[in-house]
Amino acid sequence: MTKIAKQLTQARADLAAGDQALIALDAEKADALKSSAAFSKWRLAHEEAELERERLGLLVDKLAGELEQEAADAASADLASRRAELEKQSAALARRISEEGGAAAATLVQLAEEARADAEAVEQLNRELPDERRLLHADHIARHRDPAPREDIKETVVDLWTFEQSGEIVGDPDDVVEHSYERGLIRSPMRNVPVVRRRFRQITYLEQGDREWAESLGSVLRLPRFDGPGLLFDRGHAVEPTPRRELVELVPAHGAPAKPVNNEAA
Repeated sequence: MTKIAKQLTQARADLAAGDQALIALDAEKADALKSSAAFSKWRLAHEEAELERERLGLLVDKLAGELEQEAADAASADLASRRAELEKQSAALARRISEEGGAAAATLVQLAEEARADAEAVEQLNRELPDERRLLHADHIARHRDPAPREDIKETVVDLWTFEQSGEIVGDPDDVVEHSYERGLIRSPMRNVPVVRRRFRQITYLEQGDREWAESLGSVLRLPRFDGPGLLFDRGHAVEPTPRRELVELVPAHGAPAKPVNNEAA
């Protein structure tokens, strides 16, 4: 708690005590009316109490305003401090984006160009090699992944009702009227359909993953410039900044009248 906050707390307590003193004096007014001396004494005490209460009320308002200003100043100082710290962090990160980002981009562009050259060299050589001796290019080795195989999680044994003739599983087992554990029937208006209970292995598994082709690194790589707007590399192509055009502008000099153009033949 700050000094002003402590002073405000004390002033409010004093103001509450002053209110109670006035209430007590108001209760003594009837007795003070019995004599002029008593009433004069009571009136003087009451005026002093009212003046003190007024002073304390003004003091509370003043201290409350100062406390509010103190809080506003503290919030402003905190905001200024956080702004300065964030400004410092942003400036440092901007330097890193330009320097480290630019270096990383140069490395990635070089990798993309080397990967393309390697793929072309491997493809050319593979034309001269038998199938069993063909090479894989670097981009494929680094980024291609075979699809994940099917993976069994758990296996249980279950007995299910099936149609006796077709062997297909009965869609709703509640339709079966059971004669024994192995045999039963499904009633229908035309004829009763015999069913039998057969044993199955129920396997819970993760299905095989989809095959995905790794497109060449250069064909998917897009990099921004790290020292300005625009792209540095866009799907296999280095992007050059748009060249600035050289233009000529004629502006009349101040005070010099423009000469009329004579289009007539001399």
